Amino acid sequence: MYSRQVLNGLVLDRAIEAGAGFIREGVSDFARKPDGWTISTDGGNQWRVRFLVGADGAASFTRRRLVGIFPKQDLALAFGYNITCADTGDARPSNGNGAHRSEPAMDEVVVRFPKDFTGYLWAFPRPGAMNFGVASKLGERTSNELRTLLTDFVRGYYGGHMPDPDRVSFFGAKIPTLDLASWKDLKTTGGGWALIGDAAGFADPITGEGIYYAFKSADLLADALDSAKGTFNTHDKGQTANGSSSIYLRATSSYEMMWREAFGRDLEHASLRLPQFYHGFFFGRVFTDATIRLARHHRGVRTILVRALTGDQSYVTLKRDLLRRAWQIF
Repeated sequence: MYSRQVLNGLVLDRAIEAGAGFIREGVSDFARKPDGWTISTDGGNQWRVRFLVGADGAASFTRRRLVGIFPKQDLALAFGYNITCADTGDARPSNGNGAHRSEPAMDEVVVRFPKDFTGYLWAFPRPGAMNFGVASKLGERTSNELRTLLTDFVRGYYGGHMPDPDRVSFFGAKIPTLDLASWKDLKTTGGGWALIGDAAGFADPITGEGIYYAFKSADLLADALDSAKGTFNTHDKGQTANGSSSIYLRATSSYEMMWREAFGRDLEHASLRLPQFYHGFFFGRVFTDATIRLARHHRGVRTILVRALTGDQSYVTLKRDLLRRAWQIF
């Protein structure tokens, strides 16, 4: 597994290779103009654009200005530690319950579901480091409670103590995990603008995973804008304010329909299933415990769970598919 920083660098390199221009400055402000937008940067520069795209995360400055922030019930809090490997490379195998003698094994992924907890803890190996974290619905637990839970989890990997501070770096973020009622009226576009990825609210409400939806929504918006570009010749080549407005209205309307059809229904269904996933029962056990036990005995169940984690399994059919595999065991 690679860090988000590595992934971001790869994506940026690909975009530049494809012809995108990269300006290494932060956005400090933007303002609507008759023919588009003016974007101001912290470097003191201004740029004129016809269409504005917000791709700046769940705490999006763009979203805050155009739509408003996500309400508390539509967010999760995630934070954790990246811990570099010891110079000795003295990695020890797991004892099967997440505890290690000295250093964690670098060949296993661990996800733990605490009791009465809407979220999970994780331990992911990366080249030269371990990534530990916790994610939970915002407001369900205090930050101190989450930090204690995570610290105890990490200590179990390092003989009961935290590694040296110079090996530890902290990260944290808010993640959109929309409630069921929020999907119907979710606003992701407007006059001459659109939101994608976390800024739009596109993340799996159960797992918090949003990378796939960031890429997919960007792809859909690009297709919508590219298709609208074909109408330039019939609207003064898109040069007038009215012409541009009409073109971008078509693009944003198309984008709204495309994302709802591509993944919106599935994410909405995930919001419906979230309480059952973390607090419901399946075959007489807590859902997460039951599915893990079934996965131990059936490859088909394991395949479904992997597909769910990678975004390839529809939540609309998840319970049905699990039941089909589970009955095969009995």
